[in-house]
Amino acid sequence: MNPSPVAAAVSAARRSRHRPAGFTLIELMVTVAVAALVVGLGVPSILHTLARHAIDAQAEELQDAVRVGRSEAMKRSGPVVLCRTEENNPGHCAGSGGSWQTWVLFTDAARSGTFAAGDSMLRQHQDASKRTTVTADAASIRFEATGIAHADTGSAVFVLAERGAADHAQRRQVCVNPRGEVAIVAGDSRCP
Repeated sequence: MNPSPVAAAVSAARRSRHRPAGFTLIELMVTVAVAALVVGLGVPSILHTLARHAIDAQAEELQDAVRVGRSEAMKRSGPVVLCRTEENNPGHCAGSGGSWQTWVLFTDAARSGTFAAGDSMLRQHQDASKRTTVTADAASIRFEATGIAHADTGSAVFVLAERGAADHAQRRQVCVNPRGEVAIVAGDSRCP
């Protein structure tokens, strides 16, 4: 027996309403393409933001070390030294300017300009991220009891940048003048 035409139409309508759940291959491919586009556009922005944050954090840490060095020299009525160290020998002051990835801040009881027995270490920085570069022509800054800062190059300017990047907009400079005052300036701006 053949079903009536009305029964056949109702049966066909029921079958069309019960489509299997899930995605078609085309829907899945479009979704993956949109997700890849969003990730592709977002990742560089996130990396740029992380690099800027790392530069700002290191600039603030260096600025804080200068302020602490000046303050401690005045409080102790004796010299305090902030010096660049070599990564493989973080307790020894380097003899020239260059990479300030590692540094030490200490009281200079013997007035030798180098970290020695009897000196108290106030701060030490060892860069683990390797995301930024910190450079300066000065090898050290000596803070006197009067608050005056003596860098072997006159004023000390630390340049912080993203490693391998040519973008000067993200660059920061930590400027220390002979009075021991410190400021952070953006990009290639002149130090105050």
